[in-house]
Amino acid sequence: MSTSKARRVRAPGPDVQRGTVVALTIGVLAAAAAVVYAGAGSVARALETLHVRGLLVLVLIHLPIVILMGVAWWLASGADPPASAPRFVWARFVRDAAAELLPFLQFGGVIFGLRALGRGRVITVGAVSASIDGVVELTAKLPYTFAALVTLLALAPQQRLARWLGLALIVSSALVAGLLLARRPLTASLNAMAAAMSARWPAILKDHRTGYDLQACFDRILAQRARLWSGFAIHLCCWFLGAVEVWFAFRLLGVELSLLQALAIDGAVSGLRTFGFLVPAAAGVQEASYMLAAAVFGIAPAAAIAASLARRARDLVLGIGTLGITGLGDARVAARGT
Repeated sequence: MSTSKARRVRAPGPDVQRGTVVALTIGVLAAAAAVVYAGAGSVARALETLHVRGLLVLVLIHLPIVILMGVAWWLASGADPPASAPRFVWARFVRDAAAELLPFLQFGGVIFGLRALGRGRVITVGAVSASIDGVVELTAKLPYTFAALVTLLALAPQQRLARWLGLALIVSSALVAGLLLARRPLTASLNAMAAAMSARWPAILKDHRTGYDLQACFDRILAQRARLWSGFAIHLCCWFLGAVEVWFAFRLLGVELSLLQALAIDGAVSGLRTFGFLVPAAAGVQEASYMLAAAVFGIAPAAAIAASLARRARDLVLGIGTLGITGLGDARVAARGT
């Protein structure tokens, strides 16, 4: 990217930040309304059955999934990855933690994830591979959502939820098709994003150097079809492991359900979250999706909301722990430099 072009790129302005705040506020209010609808007391009693031990179980169950997603990101970096697989795994932990805990920060998860990878070329290849890995992850979501739709129709036919899930599958498919056909526009957007992030957060990306041929980097990585297909298989496995997480969550809350029912619920929630892509952390959208999907199998709204809140609590615990470790590491590096 030339210097003149970089100067014309602006960081996300106050209008974007204001829109994020408004969307998050509406989502939080919607989530609060869902809790009131389900009965705050009933939700609290359902969460009491989880206990700290149950929350720790959910955290431990989720750890292998994040590790696998980190490996998939590493595979998406090409045959000559700029960092080791463990480094990509840790960067995935940081990326997810920042995205969950810093919803007001534009590109927050991506920035902190790239910063955890390293500096210089590592950041550039990491940014390109992160975008490719994101498309692979979204593509792997399609067969999972389809499997959940088929399961839902088999277990509970003639449900209105199946229509909404089918619509979400169509929207997601169109989005994936658009991303697969938009390689060059995606490269231009990545260039603009890199310049915007460098202007807004110079301390984090101070070692990022412009001038890399991002299009060539895209082409090189996309030529490694075997690695991308392996990443696709890992992401598909992670989506199905999400159903196992839901099964465990409801069992810990005292709700009996089968693995197929858990697949239908988690697939419906994952699919319906597509409609909340503008809301940080899908606040409110996730809670409503849990209530709608769980109601199909006669699960009380309070238990459904409790399952959603348990999922958020799990992400909160992981996020605080991850960013805490990252902060201690940065403090030690800064102390050595003084």
